[in-house]
Amino acid sequence: MHELGELDLAIVNALQIQPRAPWALVGQALGVDAVTVARRWKRLTDSGAAWVDGYLVPTADGRVLAQVEIVTEAAQASRVAQLLAHDVQAMSVKQTSGARDILAIVWAYDLDGLVDYIGERIALCPGVRSTRSHVVTAAPFEGSRWRLRSLSADQRALLRPPERQPFPAEPLRPLDRRIVVALGEDGRMPLKQLAERTGTSVATARRRLNQLLSAGQLVLRCSLARPLTGWPVSAVYFASVPAEHLEAASTSLRTLPELRLCAITAGPHNLILDVWLRGVHDVHRLEAHLEQEMAHLRFQVDDRAVVLRTEKNVGRVLDRRGYSVTAVPMEENQ
Repeated sequence: MHELGELDLAIVNALQIQPRAPWALVGQALGVDAVTVARRWKRLTDSGAAWVDGYLVPTADGRVLAQVEIVTEAAQASRVAQLLAHDVQAMSVKQTSGARDILAIVWAYDLDGLVDYIGERIALCPGVRSTRSHVVTAAPFEGSRWRLRSLSADQRALLRPPERQPFPAEPLRPLDRRIVVALGEDGRMPLKQLAERTGTSVATARRRLNQLLSAGQLVLRCSLARPLTGWPVSAVYFASVPAEHLEAASTSLRTLPELRLCAITAGPHNLILDVWLRGVHDVHRLEAHLEQEMAHLRFQVDDRAVVLRTEKNVGRVLDRRGYSVTAVPMEENQ
């Protein structure tokens, strides 16, 4: 699958808005029948071009995230990246240009666990020369909020999920983690199958899923292989802004169409931005635009890197085309 039709892009955009929307609703919004929508989605998922998955937000159980720069021996970057891509604690793994060979987002349940994972797993991996870590203190924007913009305002309004009654977050149960593992493989898994996979009733699976979503503990996300989005190039900016301007800078960055991730970090750069671009030539154009638009905030890009290959993105192992190969759960099944 080298390119998508307008209907395919519209389906993906619809599921970005409401990942578990019934096919009847998606068909109504797009002006086609539900059977056609379901058939086209199956074609997309079977090829690995698109997928829906779910994952816990870090605050759901207090885990700590870090962006880790990894320098490898010559010709070892691909091997190291592929090894890390199959680790539960590595959320995302990218081979990049510039001062580091690999940039990975990793997690642990506390800072001690982060030290252990980086120092004992990553640093001791054959072929790794050095690492440098940036602890993530906040992520005001992440990829589940990115949209294709294929739909009209009326279509988006029809698909917008109903307001959920907010629920206070509860301590996670073993069943909740089993639900998250299952949804990490298929975020649109039917409730009957989800109940069977997690060893509970349909009613309980529905109730716990709604609880996780209403409490903001679970994120559902529809993804599309990057080359098919019209934004085939990925880059990372390591930027800095005075601490008193972090909130204003984050607010301004949220409106950037190219933005995929904005991470606030405790390190030599307090902002790390993942962006998608139309072409390599846009790397410096966007950098210049950002520095000009936020000059009053003393925003400065300190370093930048082009992503040469994404091995894994939020628990999903990808092939060289950016298509989904398999899901690596970011939870230990319980």
